[in-house]
Amino acid sequence: MAAISRKITLLVALPLVFELVFVGTLAVMLHQVNEEREKENYARDLTSHVNSALTSLLDRFSSCILYHVSDSQLFRKRFEHSRTRINAEISYLRRAVADPEHVAERAMVSRVETLLTQCIEHLQTAQGQLETGNKMLAARQWILADRTISELFVAIDDIVVSQQGQLEKRRAAQKAYMDGLEGLLVAGVIFNIALAFGLAYYFNRGTTARLKTVSENSLRLALDQPLAPPVTGDDEIAVLDKSFRQMAFALAESRRKERAVVDNAKDVICCIDREAVFTEVNPAAEKLWGFKGSNLVGTSLFQLLPEADGKAVQKLLESIVMDPSRGGDFETGILTASGAKVDFAWSVSWSPADRTFFCVARDITERKQIEDMKRDFVAMVSHDLRTPLTSIQMVLSLFAAGAYGQVTESGQENLAAAEGNVARLISLVNGLLDLEKMEGGKLELLRESTPVTELISASVAALRGFAEQQGVKIESGAVPDRDVFADRDRIVQVLVNLLANAVKFSPKPGLVRLLVLPEETSMRFLVVDQGRGIPASMREAIFERFRQVDAADQKVNSVPGSGLGLTICKAIVERHGGKIGVESLEGKGSTFWFTLPFLPGSVVS
Repeated sequence: MAAISRKITLLVALPLVFELVFVGTLAVMLHQVNEEREKENYARDLTSHVNSALTSLLDRFSSCILYHVSDSQLFRKRFEHSRTRINAEISYLRRAVADPEHVAERAMVSRVETLLTQCIEHLQTAQGQLETGNKMLAARQWILADRTISELFVAIDDIVVSQQGQLEKRRAAQKAYMDGLEGLLVAGVIFNIALAFGLAYYFNRGTTARLKTVSENSLRLALDQPLAPPVTGDDEIAVLDKSFRQMAFALAESRRKERAVVDNAKDVICCIDREAVFTEVNPAAEKLWGFKGSNLVGTSLFQLLPEADGKAVQKLLESIVMDPSRGGDFETGILTASGAKVDFAWSVSWSPADRTFFCVARDITERKQIEDMKRDFVAMVSHDLRTPLTSIQMVLSLFAAGAYGQVTESGQENLAAAEGNVARLISLVNGLLDLEKMEGGKLELLRESTPVTELISASVAALRGFAEQQGVKIESGAVPDRDVFADRDRIVQVLVNLLANAVKFSPKPGLVRLLVLPEETSMRFLVVDQGRGIPASMREAIFERFRQVDAADQKVNSVPGSGLGLTICKAIVERHGGKIGVESLEGKGSTFWFTLPFLPGSVVS
């Protein structure tokens, strides 16, 4: 049986060869039509320019006579200008018949040129005789010119008759070619349809039924039923069926190994029911928690959680049941058999069909310790870096300004890059210090009654240039004529940060909307973008230090990010007694929102 690859090659090659031959034939015929059209145009142009030369000659004749009858300078100018036109027509006719294939036309044009030249000379002589007052000699030259013009009429008639014959001949040839093209198109379409049906029949014969067997085996595998008998032959379908059977065997083997992987995993893998009671636990629980899996089955998860974490975990599990698609990631402590507390990160998903939570718990005690060390280290570096960085920035600015001598163009570029990096480091250090002040309750806010319109206009103005550079439009809706009790500069900082993030992650061209909605006791600000959205698992984490949706977000659209912006925004809003959050649909955009109170209230410490 022929291999499917050879069938497919035939299926592609035959139509391709036919199309190439068909297109080639069409191209040749079209080329011939164009050649005939060019020859027709040549005959028409030759006739037109010969007649134009004769017209100019007759105009010269009449202008010569009318000038001496009326003594008008207008006719004299026409007489002089006519010779230029005649010479131009003669030059064109020479070029037109210069090709070797125009031998007959060249002879006729040569005769016309000779007669035109003779007429021009007779008229020029007559003009000269009239200027001297010798009208008898002028009349004689007119008579000679008239005789020459009569001969010129005959010569031009020969050219016109010859070219009219060529025009008829070319038109007949074009019609023949066009009729041939129409016949070729009809024949090509009919042959193409017949070829398509023939190749389809050839390809389907002996192929469809065997592919159906492979498809049926896919369904049997999904239903865990025995597979149909093997497909016979040595073509690709038989090879596919053989590979499918090998895959089915590998899947069975994989299920066996999967259990072995779960049993030997270092993380705790378990199942709990709707009431958070363990139904199945892998052996890692004994090593990490000190409890055997058999002893944990039938025990509630809440018995292993600190009292402070129990309610939060219960609430999260209930929310996962209400919306199984969201899943859940959280961190909590576990009380081991020895009474020690260890930190674990949980990944939980709910299966409505099984009415079971599938959970993976990983020991993050060491990571927590590292985070505490990192926080202390960042605090130390933030305080010890800002002053020297500011000094470095000042020196670089002085260098760029030429305070220490002239700097080359290359040096200016390097200085600009260095200044940018130093500014980014200073911004990062300042952000860390602001966070420490906010978290320590040491950041003072200058809160006062501030118009919402002022906050919106200042924020949009600050981002307008950046948005235009990124190809994104910022649009603010109707702004209520209300005041909020807030620190103007800090709230503008929040709005600018949220708008900048929205612009960075918006498609180009894109639209970012800034909306303000009044509520009962507060004002809600919303920044709506059309970006990629934020996964449900990251909607709370992105407000933490150095947390971003993707590592690649560290630099988007050539705009570096530190991972501190949203953390600072959250701290500022909460210090105002407001709330901040995000709503998002992956692939459709995000809406970051926060609220601010209308009236003075207690500052959150």
